[in-house]
Amino acid sequence: MNSSPTPNSPIRLRPSDSRPPQVRWRRGATFAWALLAVSGAAHAHGEADDALPADPGARLSAAVAITALDAKGELPSQRMRGFLLQGDAGTDRSGTTLEHATLGAAWRLNDTLGAELTVGQHGSDRAHVESAWVQARHDADGADHWWLLTAGRQRPALGAAMGQGGHFDRFALMPLGKQMATHGDWMDDGLQLGWRQDDGQRRLSADIGLWRGHVFPGGEGGPLVPTLHLGWGQGPWQWDGFAAWLKPERRGSTVSASAGHSHTAPECNATLKDVACFTGRGTLAGASAVWSGAQSALGWPVTFTATGWLRDEQGSLASANGVAQYRAQNRGAWLQALWDVAPRWQTGLRLERAWATQSLSGPGASLIATETGLAAYRPATRQAVVLAWMPNALVSLSAELGRERAAPPQGTGSASVGFAVLRLQARTDWLSSAP
Repeated sequence: MNSSPTPNSPIRLRPSDSRPPQVRWRRGATFAWALLAVSGAAHAHGEADDALPADPGARLSAAVAITALDAKGELPSQRMRGFLLQGDAGTDRSGTTLEHATLGAAWRLNDTLGAELTVGQHGSDRAHVESAWVQARHDADGADHWWLLTAGRQRPALGAAMGQGGHFDRFALMPLGKQMATHGDWMDDGLQLGWRQDDGQRRLSADIGLWRGHVFPGGEGGPLVPTLHLGWGQGPWQWDGFAAWLKPERRGSTVSASAGHSHTAPECNATLKDVACFTGRGTLAGASAVWSGAQSALGWPVTFTATGWLRDEQGSLASANGVAQYRAQNRGAWLQALWDVAPRWQTGLRLERAWATQSLSGPGASLIATETGLAAYRPATRQAVVLAWMPNALVSLSAELGRERAAPPQGTGSASVGFAVLRLQARTDWLSSAP
């Protein structure tokens, strides 16, 4: 970090030049095997228009991912120090753990109305509602385009590549860019209007949403959050882009070194004890491109994916040590290639990076930068390769090797940690038709 000794001078947060027990899982495993007892291929519950049965009737679905991860120390991505997030200890993925499990029910009453409910669990955390929504659909004349109106808890439309990243996808760890931008899967309560067109040649999509905005990157007390998503696909190509506009009010970040893992932001109380609070405005945006070689004239069994994320924020950052003006442009990206080397075998490579340009100015800026971990900022990178075997359409077994480099969990400098993962994924569903 480079700074002036004058307390009120702007502090630009830069990377330093120096480079220098297992989670209990029995309860989670019991829940996972209970999910597998439900018959039928669970959908990944990424976008709201993916989950309903095509015809009137009900679907019960289940999915589970169990991992055994070995690393020489805590993964830097567990806490993501140096980026202004919720400041908690993150999820310890070491040892054998329940990565993610879901149990869902989707019901289409008729061609117009439907509803969906999904309950999920991560590790030893308590089960939580991931989605609970109702949907109205209108098919226009010609049936090549239609409208969707979805209300309730859901994931704002981001496109398949960004929405599915880290959510039962091929790699075991949440992408750094998505973790930096939305603190993992972005789930909120709101209303979303979507339009789709698919004439067999070209695929178009558009979504506008309005969200409660009390989950990260929003904050308690902030106004409603508007979002926009646009998608275009033709042949082997699929392009998606989205944007959201936020005005967080007193969004909390824990500054206590002993803070444990939490899914919710800490409360910004009057004394600001062990918490820093951000109030201001921000823009969240992203774009992705996917090329599927199997659908191209070349017929290659390879899929390439590129994504980019931006979380641009400015406002005030206050703690018990003072108030500073905060300005940051947080960026993330990943490049990915998946190759179907044989009918039941797939290998892949993912290259990731998350980085930021940040500054603090005002009384107490140095102290705030230190206690929030912003002073320890370094770009975060990860490289991972995976080999997966799919004995059938419902089960996948994979082995993954990778390395992360980022700000260390404690202290300054950088941490470089290698990891290995063995992973089991299984999914099932049972579909009934309406009488």
